[in-house]
Amino acid sequence: MPIMTEPTAVSTATSPFSHRLKTWLAELRDVKWPWVVLPGFAVALLNVVVIGTIISLYATAVSVDAQSPEGTAEAVGRGATLIGTYASPVSQFFITILVAFWVCKRQGTAVAWYGLLIGAVSGIAAAWQVVLFAGVPPAVIFDFTILTFLPAPMLAGWLGAWRSQKTLAGQQRLYLASQGVTHAATPQAIVQAIGEHLATATVSQIGLWEILLQGAGGRPTAVSLLAAWISKQSESWQPGLQLTADTTGSLSRLAPDNSLPLKTIDLPAAEKHSWEALGARSGLLIPLVTPSGSWVGLLTVTSPASGGLSRGSEQNFVTIAAQVALVLDNLRLVAQAQETAVLRERQRLAREIHDTLAQGFTSIVMHLEAAEQALPSDTAVTRRHMDQARSTARDSLAQARRVVDDLRPELLESTPFDQAIARVVAQWAAHSGVAAEFKVTGEIRPLHPQVEVTLLRSSQEALANIRKHAQATSACVTLSYLGDTVILDVEDDGVGLPQQAAAPDGLTSGGFGLVAMRERVAQLGGELFMESEPGEGTTLSISLPLESGATS
Repeated sequence: MPIMTEPTAVSTATSPFSHRLKTWLAELRDVKWPWVVLPGFAVALLNVVVIGTIISLYATAVSVDAQSPEGTAEAVGRGATLIGTYASPVSQFFITILVAFWVCKRQGTAVAWYGLLIGAVSGIAAAWQVVLFAGVPPAVIFDFTILTFLPAPMLAGWLGAWRSQKTLAGQQRLYLASQGVTHAATPQAIVQAIGEHLATATVSQIGLWEILLQGAGGRPTAVSLLAAWISKQSESWQPGLQLTADTTGSLSRLAPDNSLPLKTIDLPAAEKHSWEALGARSGLLIPLVTPSGSWVGLLTVTSPASGGLSRGSEQNFVTIAAQVALVLDNLRLVAQAQETAVLRERQRLAREIHDTLAQGFTSIVMHLEAAEQALPSDTAVTRRHMDQARSTARDSLAQARRVVDDLRPELLESTPFDQAIARVVAQWAAHSGVAAEFKVTGEIRPLHPQVEVTLLRSSQEALANIRKHAQATSACVTLSYLGDTVILDVEDDGVGLPQQAAAPDGLTSGGFGLVAMRERVAQLGGELFMESEPGEGTTLSISLPLESGATS
């Protein structure tokens, strides 16, 4: 009985040669033939121009020295033959390299095909030149003779394509390094991007240094290593490493607009030892200078080889250094902005705590002390003070939560601004027992939220100061709208302030409340005035532009 078997699929791995062949054929399909034919014939025309120019110069030189016209013509003929025979192929070879390089760099793809095909077309054009100018029968170039015109031009085209491929690869590496540097958030990320894409086999370390001290012309006299890229692990190149002009004299030779290549063999003994201790026998020092001319750091590229870096590699590092300077400067500005933001946030919290919690705690203490004094004889007064202390404690707790959440005062979210000020005045009068009046003059206009918060907090602080210090029997709060300005006036009939405290400079030497008030107003481009005479009360006036919050 025959055994039945099912056919099985046999998979064979594609050979590298087969894969490469398919890739080449796919690239050939993408070739734009006008960029092959026209440059190929352009090579032939340029070669004719070059050779014609050489023959003309030769003929001019011969005619000066010749004794007779016949001798001149014979000498020119021999020279033209020699130039056409030997100089023309050489000229065509180098012109083909240049044209193929230009075309391949422009196209960017299938560069090998472009180079070979341009060389082939230029070889065929050279064959036709021989037919036209040398009197050779056209049938000759249709046999195997034409093959003798192709190898040299095709080799030249391939060399041009190879050179353009290296150039394109270098541009790609520089582009990738630039992208990495642009998106780097730390100095280590900067040198990592540079090392991954631009470091050649001869580069061992790339260092990014911050300037500790500067001498004449801004030249660094002491630098500290911020970050380093190292091809092989080295304990020497660690952040915090410092170089000084005393041991590393090259620092004093730096110029802001030029890089400084160095070879340790040419350096003084002390500096030579300093660099060799870091595993460097040659290198490049590149100043990091912003377009405004300020030094922001130093980029070093070192190599254990004594021959130094190639010209192209040096140029790549110098090019990327300009971008590194900008990124470092931006990182510095971002760090400063973050520090400033932290400081401002601390100041904001201090103001908010003073304007809300501190005042609330003061009110609670005063009510508790009043309740304690009323005990045990007057329970009704005690209960009233306890209720007010409890209410103030709840309000302070709500305000504390809002300060943490960085929200606007709850009063401004639920009430129009002028009504919110009126409620603040009414509540203050009820708690303090001082008669208070609130007035609005002018046409009420919408205010920026920051202006509203500043005026609300300032009115609370001013009323709190009246309650604590003024010994007043009445107070008046006036909100005035005058054109593009809003003015808040807080007046009392209390004991007034000493002259030094009422003066503008006295605002900075008083309690935190006045200082915070002044800072709030100044940040919005406004002005704060205070007038007071002993025994005649005090007037506090704040004026703010209506749109100052938006502009600030």
